[in-house]
Amino acid sequence: MGKPNTVYSSTVEGPPSTEQLNEQPEEQTIEDEDLSILTDSEAEVGEFVRKYGDINFKYIRKPKGSVWFIRPHALNFFKDGVLYRTKEERTSGKTELFLDLMYVGIIANLAGSACEEATMGALLKYALLFIPAWVVWSDIKDFTNYYYNEDLSQKLYILWILVLLTLFANSNGELLEGRKGAAFTIVPYILCRLSLAFSLLLYSCFIPQHRVQMRIYAVTILVTSSLWVPVIFVSTRSKIILAVVTIVLEQVCFCICYHPATKKALKLRMSTALNIEHEVERFGVFVTIAVGEFLYKVVAEGPLGAGFSLKFVRGILLLLIAYDLFWIYQNGSTATKATHALRRNGWTAISWIYFHLPLVGGLVLAADAGGDIASSDFASISERLATSHEEQKKLFVLSLFFTGGLCVVLICIGVLALLDLPHDPPQMHILPRFWRVIWRIPAGVLILLLSFAHLDFTVLMGAVTGILTALLIYESIVLTPRENLGYLCEN
Repeated sequence: MGKPNTVYSSTVEGPPSTEQLNEQPEEQTIEDEDLSILTDSEAEVGEFVRKYGDINFKYIRKPKGSVWFIRPHALNFFKDGVLYRTKEERTSGKTELFLDLMYVGIIANLAGSACEEATMGALLKYALLFIPAWVVWSDIKDFTNYYYNEDLSQKLYILWILVLLTLFANSNGELLEGRKGAAFTIVPYILCRLSLAFSLLLYSCFIPQHRVQMRIYAVTILVTSSLWVPVIFVSTRSKIILAVVTIVLEQVCFCICYHPATKKALKLRMSTALNIEHEVERFGVFVTIAVGEFLYKVVAEGPLGAGFSLKFVRGILLLLIAYDLFWIYQNGSTATKATHALRRNGWTAISWIYFHLPLVGGLVLAADAGGDIASSDFASISERLATSHEEQKKLFVLSLFFTGGLCVVLICIGVLALLDLPHDPPQMHILPRFWRVIWRIPAGVLILLLSFAHLDFTVLMGAVTGILTALLIYESIVLTPRENLGYLCEN
């Protein structure tokens, strides 16, 4: 296999060090013997591997399948600067898709509670509950990315997580009502994380390629999980402070364990590597679930009433908003060929992962708030002025949730697009990549400012739809190669 360009990385995996690339092969070890490497005659070069950027890689065989138990194995890893991975292009597994169905209900539950209260305190509570739910989803995503085999043990593991999430989702409404409510919300989350830690420790006995990082990360999970226990017993203000500190610490530990600098410091010859097409698809699925919340709010329980009305008009506008956002996200960096952020370097990989958190959170919040606005009986300014001061304040905060959520979404999509490294010829498009995607950010800010104009809700949603539709049309034109634009590019 010819050696490709040296662009290299994976999540939180950066380019190999000079020492790694120049390192001479050592005597064959058990780890080497465990690798069943496909030769060039057996493995055609998969373009989907280099779709996200050139990399030096080799294919490996998976162990034989079994219904009950399959020996744990790494589906992808780095060894001496070379990516070893299974040949097949990865997609979401059946159990992963089943897990996603649970998250449809969880995110609707969390956003619905925030919009029902429509206060800044409710927004803070939403964030502090949404992040742990996202962490559990990410834990499963990463575990299946590295070690997915869908044997009985993994099916039972996912089922156990689903049971815990059910308890979490049904108890979080009483989080601040007392120790019992707090315990039934926090303990399921702790058990989800401890389950991952014990799974990593068990799998590390079978997987030498990831062993060091698996055990370090498992220990950090054990430590950070213990910090959640005091949150059950302290006052509300102390709960918030401890929760924020622990959430930050959890993510710092994750970044340290999987960052290229840590691998270099530990002088690891073998280390973790993400299957990028699986990672991109999983985040794409989660974004689609969040966009689906817009559609759910339009049709669930018939909120718009029968026949044609202003509520129906607002519902259609909400549908168009969801459609525009879906395709703007799908446009990505608008580059025909690029090195994906996950492969570019460690920092772009980490940024790509973490910008999806506010992106999904903002989508869900905007969808739920938008649904409440669409079905509101106080849509016009005169109707709102006739309500109480408290109701007017609630409706204003609801509009801020709607436009603010969309603002966060567009800013995140804009930043995500800038993290890729484009390789298109300079004259391929009528505008450089920066000017093709940067308008997402000012469009988001403009949408946020609409709330302060105190517009009729129908006018507000119409203006938002107009901005997003104009942005999508603009991007559809400028992302098209110059040669395909015909007379639009004639001098």
